[in-house]
Amino acid sequence: MRKAAQSIRKQGKHSPLPGELPPIGDPERRKEKRRIRRERRDGKPPKGIYAAIAILLICAVVMVVWVNRENLQPANISEWVQTQMLGLGKGSGYPVQFSNESVQPRNFVAQDKNVFLTSDTSIQAYNGSAKQLFSRKHSFSDAVMKVSGNRVLVYNLGGTGYRLENQLKTLVSSNTDGKLLGGAVCANGRYALLTQEDGYCGKLTVYLPDGQIAFQYSFSEYYPTAVAMNTAGSHAVVTAVGASSGSLLSVVYELDFNSSKTVKPISTYKDTTFLDVSYTDNGTILAVGDTQTAAMDSSGKNLGSYSYGDAELSAWYLAGGTAVLGLLNFHNATASHLTAIGADGKAIGTANISGSVSSVSCFGSTMAALCGSKVMAFTTAGKAAGSCSAGNNARAVALRSGNQIFVLDVSAIRLETLAG
Repeated sequence: MRKAAQSIRKQGKHSPLPGELPPIGDPERRKEKRRIRRERRDGKPPKGIYAAIAILLICAVVMVVWVNRENLQPANISEWVQTQMLGLGKGSGYPVQFSNESVQPRNFVAQDKNVFLTSDTSIQAYNGSAKQLFSRKHSFSDAVMKVSGNRVLVYNLGGTGYRLENQLKTLVSSNTDGKLLGGAVCANGRYALLTQEDGYCGKLTVYLPDGQIAFQYSFSEYYPTAVAMNTAGSHAVVTAVGASSGSLLSVVYELDFNSSKTVKPISTYKDTTFLDVSYTDNGTILAVGDTQTAAMDSSGKNLGSYSYGDAELSAWYLAGGTAVLGLLNFHNATASHLTAIGADGKAIGTANISGSVSSVSCFGSTMAALCGSKVMAFTTAGKAAGSCSAGNNARAVALRSGNQIFVLDVSAIRLETLAG
């Protein structure tokens, strides 16, 4: 009997002996379970993980293409390639000298590690090694420059002439019907101009990249002071000023270019004049005035405001979701403070400074102020972040990075490093 049992066992390891019950479960399922255990033991992810990752990557690529669909058109791709090639060259290094030209601090801007400036005679740009990217003459008596991405809008404040530039060529050169009051430009090439208009307080005209008119709106109650567009160039926010019951009144309009309806102000503020306005990165609105900086959403809901109290605004920087204010203390003309305001209209941080602030800039979480012959940098939370000499003739500053800053004086542009 023992030999019979042994011979039966040899027939197969899954064959039951007489009197034994068959194994519980299907043999194929047991094999699959053992395979899964081996894969887990060996650290190999299940095959489905790869498929899920592939699907997520495809979705991400589709989303990027959709968001940048205008920039991915053949003409825009060609421009991008040519612009990148233009910026590859190396210059002779800073400082860059110039003469017989005057540059207002408002027309000195750092963008994508390059510096753009508009003097009383020309529009120029240089890369980080001081290679000149372009230089073009203009004849505007009071030029104002706006920069976004690879687009530069320059208009003649109080006149009618304007230009739209990129690094390769002049894209548009034209004139408006009324005198120019303000302007804004998007990286996608769309731009907006505020002008005077007979019978109205002012007019907003929005243009496509080729200069064709896309939208117009005339203001009948308040006089426009500043304009900004959202990233897509589909909406604009306009600040305006007027009077009510003998008091100064500033208002904010939000306009949808796909709507022809008459709009009313979304917000109203007393005893202030808004000088600049911007959409924040999260789509809310931040406006810098002469007595306060205010934040609101696109419906006009007040998010917060920062009053200057007895201080006087001497310089400001506004971009993305941050405003940096240089404020001179009335009670002490030799003391100032530098304050960063967030997208909610509340102070992020403040730094006390000796002297008057004549120019400010911001890059990421670093803010800087020009005070006489010295540049002082701080984090937006108000902590010291370095300093450098600006020279006795410095007029404006523009941060290139968190530790490098362009300095403009009466006859040169310098690139300085902020030392701890």
